[in-house]
Amino acid sequence: MVIEAGLVAGYVIAWAVRKARRAAGRLDAETDAVIDSSLDRLHAVVVDKLGGHPVLEDLADEASADEGQVSELTRQQVELAITAGARRDDAFGQAVTDLVAQLRVAEQAAGVSVVFHGDAYTQATGNGIAFGQVAGDVTVGREGREPPDPR
Repeated sequence: MVIEAGLVAGYVIAWAVRKARRAAGRLDAETDAVIDSSLDRLHAVVVDKLGGHPVLEDLADEASADEGQVSELTRQQVELAITAGARRDDAFGQAVTDLVAQLRVAEQAAGVSVVFHGDAYTQATGNGIAFGQVAGDVTVGREGREPPDPR
């Protein structure tokens, strides 16, 4: 089963950072409750599958540090652990895929988006365009071809 492991890892990281910041308060009570509940379920499924994987401890330590920043190395390790878990267990892959879909619906309904800091890569197929809100340089084009007129 193919899963969006990078997205799942991002949500698990978001859960860890939000948990570390809960003392600072919540966003909107109702919106937060729905998103927090979904993040809690996703986190529980991932932790249940990964068990005592050392990256979970690294993630908790980094998320609770002063700035709540999670290193790119830890993000990659979380993603790889999730990918490996899904490769060995289709039920796990389906569970995280379903929970990510629920999170997307909750975010859209609330007009909320999850923000990730650090490098990101996105790829579109079938003449699609894939990007989110961007602060910084953006390169538009197709491999081996001149970029299209952005108008």
